[in-house]
Amino acid sequence: MSEDAGEAAPAQIRVRRGEVESDAALAWRYEGGAWIVTLTMDAGAQTFEASADDAFEALCRVREQAEPDGWRVGVAGARPDVWPSGMARDQGGGLVAYRFGPAGVEGTVDTFAPVDPATATIVAVQRENAARAGLA
Repeated sequence: MSEDAGEAAPAQIRVRRGEVESDAALAWRYEGGAWIVTLTMDAGAQTFEASADDAFEALCRVREQAEPDGWRVGVAGARPDVWPSGMARDQGGGLVAYRFGPAGVEGTVDTFAPVDPATATIVAVQRENAARAGLA
């Protein structure tokens, strides 16, 4: 990654807490040797931000900030059957991850692709699923 890869335009996504859904903006950028992810939710005008060595991990950290209040983030990287490989993290910044199933890897997804937030899970469950699949 270049030292300054700039900022991606904020993706318009949905977040969910129980039966309540709300609009949100999710932005990510590579700056100063780290990936920074920012989630700005319309609900309660809340903003969460985190940095990490790769974008997927920064997203996980943002999600862990929102999870205690019950929020689930509607991006492919928050689905229970998605996790990046070490190579995808090291060479691609965690922007692409594997989608896995009972038979193993079924394909790849863009980490920040919008999905129905009802299909998202918490980071701890996602890590457990990835470990069982041999990815974490």
